[in-house]
Amino acid sequence: MIGSNEETLPANDTARIRGWICCVASILAAVSYSWVALEAYRAQRLADSPDGSFLGKAIALVPANASYHDLLCRRNMFISQDFERAVIECRRASELNPYDSSIWLDLAQAYYSTANEQLSQAAIQKALIVDPTTPNTAWNAANFFLLQGNISEAMEQYAIVLREDPSLAPVVLNTYWQSLHDLDGIRGILPPEPTIYLELLRLLLSTGDFRSAGQIWSELMQLKTTFDFRKALFYIDVLLQAQDVTRASEAWKDLASRSKELQAYFEPNNLVTDASFAHQILNSGFDWRYTPKPQAAVTLDTSIYHVGDRSLKIVYSQSNSDAGISQYIAVRPDSRYRVTAWVSSEDIESANGPALTVRDAYDHTVYGVTEETLGTTPWHCVVAEFRSGHNTSLLLLALERHPGETLIQGRFWIGDIRIVALSAQEPEC
Repeated sequence: MIGSNEETLPANDTARIRGWICCVASILAAVSYSWVALEAYRAQRLADSPDGSFLGKAIALVPANASYHDLLCRRNMFISQDFERAVIECRRASELNPYDSSIWLDLAQAYYSTANEQLSQAAIQKALIVDPTTPNTAWNAANFFLLQGNISEAMEQYAIVLREDPSLAPVVLNTYWQSLHDLDGIRGILPPEPTIYLELLRLLLSTGDFRSAGQIWSELMQLKTTFDFRKALFYIDVLLQAQDVTRASEAWKDLASRSKELQAYFEPNNLVTDASFAHQILNSGFDWRYTPKPQAAVTLDTSIYHVGDRSLKIVYSQSNSDAGISQYIAVRPDSRYRVTAWVSSEDIESANGPALTVRDAYDHTVYGVTEETLGTTPWHCVVAEFRSGHNTSLLLLALERHPGETLIQGRFWIGDIRIVALSAQEPEC
C-alpha cells in the first residue's frame, strides 16, 4: 500500500520461519533434557562414590531424589553416627517418597537411635501401611518390635514372613527361639506348611530340646498337607544317635503311615526293611545305609536275583573287611531272633568269605554271624540264630568278613534278607 512502511512476507517464507522456530524449540528441549539427564547421571555417580561427602553434592544436583537423602541418612546412622542428622535426612526422604517402606524403616531406626521410641513406632506403622505383606518389610518391622519389647506385634510380623516366604523360616525361627524360648508362642505363628515344621524340628534338635521336638513332630504328623518323607528322616537319625530307639521306631512308623512309597519297603513279619533291595536305598532311618569301601564295588544287579527283580552284588578285590552296606534293626532286649538270607557267589577266593553279622549298634557286641560263602555257589540260604543282649534295643546288620585282613577276590550276590523273632514260628529259609 502507498504510504505504508509495512510489507507482507510471502507465504512460503512464513512457513520457513515457523519451521525454524519449531526446530529451535526442539533443540532447546533436547538440550534441556540432556542437561537434566547429565545432572542426574552426575548425581548418581556422586551417590555411588565410596566417599560419603559426595552424597551432599548429589543431593545439591538433584534435591528431590528421596533415595539420596535416604542414603545420607544411613551413612549418618551407621558410619558417622550423627543420629540427629540421620533423622533429618530420613524424614526428608519420607516426605519426598512416602510410598517406600524401606525409607520409613530407616526413619524408624533413626528415631530409635535418638531414643524417640514413640516416633520410631509411628514410622514402623507407616512402613506396614505402605507395604503390609512383603516379607522383607515384615521381617524388619518384627525385629524392631522385638527390640522394643512389643512381643505381640513382633509375633504378628514373624507370622507374615513365614506365611509369605517359607524359605526364610530358618532365620525367623532361630531369631524367635533364641530371643524368647517360647514354644507355645512359636507354635502360634506357624502356618500349616510342613517345611517350616521341619525347620523348627531341626532347630530344637540342635539345641538338645528333644521334648519340644517331639511335640512339633506330633503336630507335623497331624498336618493335612503331604510332604516327601525323605525330608523328615533326619529326625529318626538324630534319635538313633541319641539312643532313643523307641521314639525313632515310632517316628519311622509315623512316616510309613503317611507314605505309600515308604510302606512298600516293609514286609510282614520281617524286621529287615527292603529285604530284597527292590527300592531306592535311603541311607537313613531304618533302611539300608551304604558307605563306599575300597576294594568292594557294590551295585544293584537286575540280571541275577533270587526273588523280586534284583539283588545286591559285591565285587571284591584285594582285602576288605566291610562291604559298606548295613541296616539298623530295632529289637527287644534279651529276645531270640533268626537272621536268614539267600546268597550266591562266583570265583570267590579267600581264606574268609563274606557273611551277615548282627551286633549291638551301640556297644558293638556281636550276637550272630551266618556261615561264610566261598568259591562258586548257586543260590542258597545262610542262617544264624541269636539272642539280643539284656540292654540291647538296636542291632546293626552288616555284611562283613571275619577276619577281614586276608585277601579276597570274586563276585557275591545277596537278597531276601530276613530277621524274625523266633516266636513268629517261621521256617528258616
